[in-house]
Amino acid sequence: MENTQTGQSSGATSIPFMNTLFAAIQAAPSADNAQPCHIDWSPSKLILRYDSERVSGVTFPFESRATLLSAGAVIENIAQCCEQAGVAMRVTYFPVETPASKVFAEIALEEIDNISDVSIKSPLFFRQTNRFAYKKKAIPQDAVDELMTMVIGTSKVMMLQDHATIDAIGRQVQDASEIRFQTQEVHEWLERCLRFTPEQAAAGDGLDIRTLDLPPGGGMFLRFISSWQRMHRLNRIGAYKLLATIDALPVKKAPAVVAVTAPDTPVGMLEAGRLLCRAWAYLNSQGLACHPYYVISDQLERLKDGKVPVPLITKAEKIGVETQRLLSIKEGETLMMLLRVGYPTREAPRSRRLSMDQVFTKLP
Repeated sequence: MENTQTGQSSGATSIPFMNTLFAAIQAAPSADNAQPCHIDWSPSKLILRYDSERVSGVTFPFESRATLLSAGAVIENIAQCCEQAGVAMRVTYFPVETPASKVFAEIALEEIDNISDVSIKSPLFFRQTNRFAYKKKAIPQDAVDELMTMVIGTSKVMMLQDHATIDAIGRQVQDASEIRFQTQEVHEWLERCLRFTPEQAAAGDGLDIRTLDLPPGGGMFLRFISSWQRMHRLNRIGAYKLLATIDALPVKKAPAVVAVTAPDTPVGMLEAGRLLCRAWAYLNSQGLACHPYYVISDQLERLKDGKVPVPLITKAEKIGVETQRLLSIKEGETLMMLLRVGYPTREAPRSRRLSMDQVFTKLP
């Protein structure tokens, strides 16, 4: 975590808390580690908005499910930090009606000047992604029971432990991955987010390939196929099938899979992001590793928006029907995210984060 100047506030005692709050915000997960949120702040107010200047056209747009899940995760980390410090907060989702504003939420912080220096040991600071192999050990029942009590708004969480169901959802991941590896736009997004060298990773965003479970030579292969022209040629001999099989295999072998569902609305997506982050942080704090899989949700959203290549629409529709059946998803709701869950076999490198001056702006 980089140390940066955060400015002065009306109450000197609030500055240590604000620094802790900033660290909590930086710790939130985001799709491809893009960190699409910017925070305009004063000691009593946070405005969470889309960082159009930095990420527009580079990663998922403001209204996308992936971006709203990321914003919800930020809100959840703020909520957990405030709760532990005894700071009351009020959240208003989408407070500005003008679409161009691209504001996710406004968060009012109350009685913050009465807060002295705080040392928070929240599960949110344990949270990280582990894409490596997991042990076959079962998940303790008390962790399952605790997870099942978690609800935020209309979003819900469920844990799959039946091997047949896990294998079936893994097959949907595989089919969705086959679509992904045959879609130029998605492939080019992935190419933009990969960080192959320590110097690239030091920028603080994107996917550091050290965090991926790659075989020897895997990094070189990723570089090779990062060109869509090469990938397109390889797909003629079935490369997309091989890559999708590799992508889905960890899910099929997982001791457990967590699914987060919610209404397919902007507020539902924010709430699902909050619930995802809460469940993920809790599981990590119990010594369990988590690996997010967004590929099904991504393809279903792209299907809804008419962005799935025409020859692959039928496959995407079948994924939607089968996922809805497997997870007993109600009409109007959708799968937001899957988490592969299990005890880790090794510690995973942590993804870097952007510097504070790239993420926070003090309000006048």
